[in-house]
Amino acid sequence: MFHIPFFIPLFVSGVVGALWRDHRQVTPFLQTISLPAPVTESAIASSTPKKPDKLFDDMSELHHYQRVSWYALAFSASGWWLFPPAILISIPLLSYSTYNFVKTLHQSDATSRISPMTAFEIVAVAGTLVTGRPLMASLMFLFVFGTRNLLLQTKNLTQIDFSHMMDSSFSKVWRVQEGVEIEVTLGELQPGDIVVIRSGDLVLVEGTVIEGLGVIRQCSLQKTMKSVPKRPGDRVFALTQMESGCLYVQRN
Repeated sequence: MFHIPFFIPLFVSGVVGALWRDHRQVTPFLQTISLPAPVTESAIASSTPKKPDKLFDDMSELHHYQRVSWYALAFSASGWWLFPPAILISIPLLSYSTYNFVKTLHQSDATSRISPMTAFEIVAVAGTLVTGRPLMASLMFLFVFGTRNLLLQTKNLTQIDFSHMMDSSFSKVWRVQEGVEIEVTLGELQPGDIVVIRSGDLVLVEGTVIEGLGVIRQCSLQKTMKSVPKRPGDRVFALTQMESGCLYVQRN
């Protein structure tokens, strides 16, 4: 059990970190090229700057939350068995995950929020945190985020048109090699290879966008398909659909 006055600042620091990341995470609009409309004095007077909308990238966010939970598990386990002060590092990570757990529930559909499984998760997470069991709390967060991530990947799989599986080009991608695009099979790809994904393509690799802009269609926690803008630095996931644009993705 933690000493409460010492525990609170550490817990608050994790929530502040999550709020700061949430504040900075604004997805810019992907604007189409069009001729500008004539500018008039009335249009200038009535125009007000618009703040970019925030877009919840379900799969990328769950992947991030899962990774933070692994870090929390590593520090809490180290503190439990090897070096007790390491547990202190896990406290901000757990509060960070707590904020994101609430955020995930908010992004989910109404049916999921009131399901018995969600009720169990809330009780289990709250119980492990209140009773001061960081190791169990880390495992619970891994379970919460991991199951949702797996569910989204499964839903993406159900959206694939398998009628083209017998086509020889179904399992092939375009790899950039010395500035030239070469069509290769998935088995020939190595970690670090750069793959080109264009509009209409099925994303067959998981990796990080290093160049280009595009929109990928993927399943969301609302149990619907969502169009998610992608830019350099964003992650893309296998079995999603490239809706528009062109992306250069480095395979993980």
